[in-house]
Amino acid sequence: MATTILEALHNANYNLDNMKSIGIALLPLVKDQLNNAVSLLDKGYDLEDEVDTLIEKHGDLNSVPHKNL
Repeated sequence: MATTILEALHNANYNLDNMKSIGIALLPLVKDQLNNAVSLLDKGYDLEDEVDTLIEKHGDLNSVPHKNL
């Protein structure tokens, strides 16, 4: 199941809140979750749009076009 932008933000928040128990090794994952979510929001996507689907469809985050309004 693909992760929505909102879910990515919640996951990143959870991981940050639990960094002591999860470990600092997850910091790159948290940074990616936040970067993907914020970048897609900046491109005009909604909280319910799916991060994984957009990235897979376009190859990488930088290739995802701005959403037509």
